[in-house]
Parts: sequence; structure tokens; C-alpha cells
Amino acid sequence: MGQNTLVYDHLGSNCTLLEYDNFSYNNALMLFEKHAKHKFRIINTDIFNYDIQKERFDFVVSNGVAHHTKDPAQSIQLCCTALKSGGFFLLGIGNKAGFFQRNLQRFILYSIANNDAEIVKYSKLLFREHLRRSVRFSGRKLDEVIYDTYINPKIYAFGTAELLRIFSKNNIQLYSSYQDIKDVENFVAPGYNQFRLRNPSTDPTQDSISEKGIFYSDIEDISLSNNNKIHTRLYQKLRSLAPHFDAITDEVNDINFNDFDINKTEYLKKINTYKEKLLKIEKIDFINKTHNEIFFDELSAVITVLNKRSKKIDKLREIAILLKGTKKLFRSINGVGMNYYCGYKN
Repeated sequence: MGQNTLVYDHLGSNCTLLEYDNFSYNNALMLFEKHAKHKFRIINTDIFNYDIQKERFDFVVSNGVAHHTKDPAQSIQLCCTALKSGGFFLLGIGNKAGFFQRNLQRFILYSIANNDAEIVKYSKLLFREHLRRSVRFSGRKLDEVIYDTYINPKIYAFGTAELLRIFSKNNIQLYSSYQDIKDVENFVAPGYNQFRLRNPSTDPTQDSISEKGIFYSDIEDISLSNNNKIHTRLYQKLRSLAPHFDAITDEVNDINFNDFDINKTEYLKKINTYKEKLLKIEKIDFINKTHNEIFFDELSAVITVLNKRSKKIDKLREIAILLKGTKKLFRSINGVGMNYYCGYKN
């Protein structure tokens, strides 16, 4: 519709927009003719029918589009092709871990509904909390959320490793991301790995984020997006260590032969105080096992109902009762709707 791209125009870009939908195309054209400050082109076509080989761009933006197209991987490939060397690819896309609960909602609706009208009706009955939250935070109307989430015929959510393989194939490095996609190997590996000599031809861990890796965000987001990511109590305890940490590090910081005389008795007391407080801090789990146990028990209960040979209307009633009592499944954030990957082309 043009409103997001207009920001790039106002930041100094000459913008080229591809839009296949006539209504959206005309809206973007009207918006740019009225407000654009720089040269622009708006082309009424989709990315698959555009000769991308002819042009290269400093920035390529695909935000919330590729996973709804007929060939999501090819859509991303074409964006990579259109990028200049030294350019940035800004990709907003659904992740299969973050989208899991939404895809599960679609599966439930398809299993009990007979047509689009029933999907609309049953989604309002079963997923009221999710829909209310989506309306509140997305700025969309209720029916817009329902059609986009449940009736939309194509939502192919990527895994992080799958996207990074496309990036790597096109000589694009992951520059940044949101959500943070910590590579589990580097997240848990011993610190001495940073000193290991790396040979890109023989060492698959040459890149800091391996394209074949396992990613913490994927494991987190499948069951929710808050597997104890915010440890408030732990943060407070670590914060209380800071003055004692400073006391033992500042004491020996920047010493030299003319100034290294410290009170060793007092310094030992400071060290022991820090150690005592440090040892009182509880360990944390890498993954919130309690949360996940409840989540997957509730997930199993839902699938068990769908697997019954009962009538669809009976399944609907049983699912409705079941979902009213869940503690984790479809509660709170419901996973992550969009992940953002910024790639840099060498």
C-alpha cells in the first residue's frame, strides 16, 4: 500500500515498489505522487513476473510477504539476486517455531469446520484471547486478523537454518536479527573455541552462526516466546553483585610498579564476600522444563480429541472445553508472529 516504503523515500532513497494487487498499487501510487520527495517507480506486477536480472538495489525489503507467496523460497532468492554487493536485505518473515501455535490453530479449524464461514465463526469461539490481543497490538480489525491468520491459503513458515542456507548460497551474511537467534553450538560451547584456528574450507563452524545449526530461538518459540527469557529475580541478584564485583576488579585495575600497594587483608575479605554472594545465586535451566511439560501435555490432549472418530461438532465442543482450561497452550504471546533478518551481501 506504500506507507511503509514512504519512510525510505523520506530518508533519501529512490524507491522501486512491486505490487500485484490493483487496489494496493493505486493506493501506493496516490501516496507517492502526493508525498514522495525523491524519484520513485511503482510497478503493477508480482516479483515472479518481474525481470529482476536487469537491476540491482542498495536495499531490498520484503516484509511479511514471502511466506504468503506461491513459492516462498524463490521469492527470497529473487530478493537476494536483486541486491547489490555491499547492500542490505531486510527480510520480515514467519518462523516455523514462532508460527507453530498459529499453524496449530489453523489445523484445529480445518479439522472441525466445513467452510470459510465456519472457520470465522469457530475461531471467534475457540481463540478469543488470541484474536483480541492481535487486534489490540496489530491495529487490524477482527475480521482482517481472522482472514489473514486462518483463511489465508498460504502461510509457509521458514526455519532459521533454511533461511541461512539461502543467504549463504547468495554470498549474504546474517548482519543482525530480531528475535535474537543464538546458535546453540556457540551458546553452550567452551570459551576456548574463540581461539581455535578456523579454515573455511574444512571447518563447518567457520561462520559464527552455522547454516546447519540448532537455534535457541527455535526451541524457545515453539512452546511460547518466554521460556524464562526474562529472569527478573535473577537479574536483581546479579545486579546486587555489581558493587562487590567492582570492589575486587577496581582494586587491581591499571596497577603499575609505582602504584600497586593494596591492603591484602581487606582485599581477601572483598573476594570472599563476592564468592559467598555468587554461590547463593540459583542456577537457571536453559529451557523452562515445567512450562514445556504442561504445554506439550495440553498439545497432546488437543490432538487426541482431533483423532477421535466423533462428529466434527462433538470435537468442537470438546476442544472448546479443553482450551478454556489450558494454562500454557494458546496463552499469552502464542509464539512470535514475525522474525526479522538483516543480511549483508559481500
